[in-house]
Amino acid sequence: MTQFAGHPDPSASSGRLRQRLNELGAAVLSIDPAGTCVLAGPHRWEHGLVVSSAPFVSAVKSQRASLFDTTIRRIDLWPGLVIVPIPASKSRMNAGGHPCDSPVTAALLFGRDILEADQLARVCDAEQTDLRAAIDKFDHGSLMSPGETDRLVQVIEWMARDAADLGWRLHELHDLSWELAGSYEELSLLYKLSTSMVVDHPPQAFLEQACAEMREVVGLSWLAIQLNTQEPGFADLTVPVCVDNQCAYDLAGIRKIGPQLIDAMDGRFKPVVLDDARVLGIPGLEHIAHSLLITPLHTEGKQLGLLYGAGKTDHASGFSSVDSKLCASLGSSLSIYLKNLLLFEDMHSMFLGTLHALSTTIDAKDSYTQGHSERVALISKQLARAAGLDAHTVERVYLSALVHDVGKIGVPESVLTKPGKLTGEEYDLVKKHPETGARILEGIRQMQDLIPGVMHHHESWDGTGYPHGLAGHNIPLFGRILGLADAFDAMSSDRTYRLALPMNKVLDEVRRCSGIQFDPDLVEVFITLDFSKYLNMIEGHHDLRRCA
Repeated sequence: MTQFAGHPDPSASSGRLRQRLNELGAAVLSIDPAGTCVLAGPHRWEHGLVVSSAPFVSAVKSQRASLFDTTIRRIDLWPGLVIVPIPASKSRMNAGGHPCDSPVTAALLFGRDILEADQLARVCDAEQTDLRAAIDKFDHGSLMSPGETDRLVQVIEWMARDAADLGWRLHELHDLSWELAGSYEELSLLYKLSTSMVVDHPPQAFLEQACAEMREVVGLSWLAIQLNTQEPGFADLTVPVCVDNQCAYDLAGIRKIGPQLIDAMDGRFKPVVLDDARVLGIPGLEHIAHSLLITPLHTEGKQLGLLYGAGKTDHASGFSSVDSKLCASLGSSLSIYLKNLLLFEDMHSMFLGTLHALSTTIDAKDSYTQGHSERVALISKQLARAAGLDAHTVERVYLSALVHDVGKIGVPESVLTKPGKLTGEEYDLVKKHPETGARILEGIRQMQDLIPGVMHHHESWDGTGYPHGLAGHNIPLFGRILGLADAFDAMSSDRTYRLALPMNKVLDEVRRCSGIQFDPDLVEVFITLDFSKYLNMIEGHHDLRRCA
């Protein structure tokens, strides 16, 4: 959490009080627990004479209990000499409710009666000062009558109470500001987590960012997220561990205890604070953490994983209920994300399964093109990745390639499987499949960005392709990628009218058609690809055809 410089200075209100006392004509004393008195701020000559004298110090020491009491009271040291101690504010009390061993502030008032007090004569004797000369030096105009003294004492008491109350309010305000700052950071993190919970973005990056920010807000030396490895949707995610840069921890050890903590917390859905982590009996845990905070991540009674961390960075002796509540709140948000991630994975798997089934259905119309769409999708994905496209675009290229021939559903099988050369009319039927495929997909919102690949994978770089005769960069990128992959697979696999060409001849033909049929920039990337996985896929599809 944000750190403040410290609590408000309790002397701030006392400083204002001392200034006002000086303006009222009262001197201000600072008296330490030993009884030593020091005048604070402006004062008159007679104040210095009295305060420095042994009789005054002795009188003050005799009133020590009253001076350091927590109530405001008038103390008459001798006739015409009154002090009013200002008690310590609550912020200066120790754990037992007693004042700390620090000086106390007091107002010093001189009344007219002091001029005739025997104590003043003793002061002059102790200071070797002539009494009559000392009295003449007094500022007689500033000496107060008994009534004036009483009224000023009452004013000082009111001011002292107000100052003490102001000091305490400042202290409370500081604490409230601290709590509000902490709550603001917590709410900011919850908001940030909620707005970042986009499940089609890389979940590993999100979990690592969430882990780092939660560790910072909760104030832990280290924090880790362990997911339930029994969930297939979490299989590719590693355990994020975030540590304080000032600390050195065994990251491998932290990750190692995660699955064991999952087992230990099975059936628990509330945060658990372990003051002694050894009770879990997990080997090596005692070397990583003495106390441990564990927050299960769950949804509808299903365990998704857990947060676990240790080492309070604010030097607190242990975890508080605030820590548990904060982790529970953060854990709830993270659980929602993980639940949605699993749902997204299920939907994505179903979506991919549907597209694969669709492409397989189309390819099945011609046994010689069995597996064609999957192979084109594989090569298109490799080419898109090698061309430097981002992961999301690479995935969309792959999906577009899976369904690039969906329009062939409208082409008669007799045409698709014809062993000889097609007539003009038959070729015109085949040339309609890109537009037919685009019309099939245009009603599906989630596939709108796949249509350019489906529509334009038979366009040529020189403008001689179909269906629209586009040329160069006017051909959408998806169309250029799929067109190269589609032609490559057509040359590399057996067809009804010819056998597959050797790989070296296929690549030679690709180079020859660079800038004619294919995007020359893509060709440069294409010839560097590793085709081993593609060749294995072709062999597998050939085996299936032979067994059919």
